[in-house]
Amino acid sequence: MARYQGVQHLRVKKSTTHSYNDTVPMEFTRALLVQARAYDKNVEAILQAARFPFDPLRQSAQTAFVSREQYSRLCVELVRALGDESGGVMPDVRTPVGTTRLILLSMLNSADLAAAIRRAIEFNAACRVRRGAELVNQLTVDNEHKEATLSYLHGDDAPDVQHSVLCNLAMWIRVCGWLIGQHIDIARATCAGPQPGMKAGVRHFFPCPVAYEQPVNSVTFSVRHLEAELVRDEAQLHEFLKLAPYHIVIEPQVSHLSVTCRIRAILGNDFCSELPSFEELTGLLNMSARTLRRRLEKEGTSYQRIKDNARRDEAITLLSRHGLTVSEVAERVGFSDPSAFHRSFKKWTGLSPGSYR
Repeated sequence: MARYQGVQHLRVKKSTTHSYNDTVPMEFTRALLVQARAYDKNVEAILQAARFPFDPLRQSAQTAFVSREQYSRLCVELVRALGDESGGVMPDVRTPVGTTRLILLSMLNSADLAAAIRRAIEFNAACRVRRGAELVNQLTVDNEHKEATLSYLHGDDAPDVQHSVLCNLAMWIRVCGWLIGQHIDIARATCAGPQPGMKAGVRHFFPCPVAYEQPVNSVTFSVRHLEAELVRDEAQLHEFLKLAPYHIVIEPQVSHLSVTCRIRAILGNDFCSELPSFEELTGLLNMSARTLRRRLEKEGTSYQRIKDNARRDEAITLLSRHGLTVSEVAERVGFSDPSAFHRSFKKWTGLSPGSYR
């Protein structure tokens, strides 16, 4: 899913785990146009083809957001101008326009997500255009720890290439979540490049711990998702692709089929009051405790993990705001003891709240 690039250089001000209300912050749009300029493409022509009413790179543009439709059209026009769905970030591994759609079509009739991912890897190995670059792309399963890892290594020493590859792995996980109608939570990630000077782009996709200067780029998630059946068909894929840049880069498309997403909606973003108990949750969802546990296990998660992730995501959003101390953020996400918040936040993200900020 390498087509939507420029994200690693963003100065993102809002966590993607919260609703953008179908709008896209201007930082994402400008990042696309900066990418176009880097490859000497006609920005004005791209904007005109995307039916943009103004130039986001000009200081006179005061609009803070664009619509998801505008952003998606701009991504498509950038790809067409470059003739490369990788956005030009991997010069030795060119991705012809239309490749992503064909990969997804090849995945649709797979028996489960594991088979779909392996089919995509096989497609990638056979059909992408190379010019001598080393590539490693594989899916591994750790049954002992009930984890799956999707890895991708491009034999280019440029740090930005590896950062982009890692972000693209996160995009593919979002696509996989759409295919099975489940939210796939990335537990941790590794990057083959050094820690970037501007971390917002990577954080946009990874609120979890990320280890840098590792042998490969990888994302690790619950192995239970690999057993899930695909719930999409070709007609749904056609509709999805119209706004794919928005749902893949900005905000994943929420599935009403996922009990995880339903629970996240119930929890909301207010953690000052006590959260529902598991027994109360079963009543809100109209499920028995046994059914709910089975559904959560099938989606590779638990109620405690969903609560932790909800607090984590809200804490990340609050830490990006000026004027709030770490203690105030801790209180707003339900921690009366700041030291307990520090310990939990470091467990969630691999960093202390102060370092993350």
